[in-house]
Amino acid sequence: MIVSMAIDNETLERFDRAIKKKGYSSRSEAMRELIRDFIGSGEWEFGDGESIAVITLLYGKDMKKHELMRIQHRYREISTMLHTHIDPVNCLEVYVIKAKGDRIEELLRDFRSLHGVKVVKFVRSACEL
Repeated sequence: MIVSMAIDNETLERFDRAIKKKGYSSRSEAMRELIRDFIGSGEWEFGDGESIAVITLLYGKDMKKHELMRIQHRYREISTMLHTHIDPVNCLEVYVIKAKGDRIEELLRDFRSLHGVKVVKFVRSACEL
């Protein structure tokens, strides 16, 4: 099956450099691995109990922050937040949240829905609390 997608030139150039550095024979091979990894990361679910998650959020400094602040205030389960300037155009925020699994998943969806967010990653505790 052939799938096409739109991507900006800078991102594609960076992807091509990463492909070459990591030794992939083609973009397709790299994309298949990325897709399998993406699917695999979602095959487990948070349990019913409380978990701890560390969430990292990378976004452009030109992003409108009012929606981000609204989310931050809506999730009182966020116990820690760290903000740092990565370079002239990007910011990184790190959140520590202790909550029920469905609440953590909801927060991840809210972060991913924000226009201007480039990357959302998370690590959860190995077991429920």
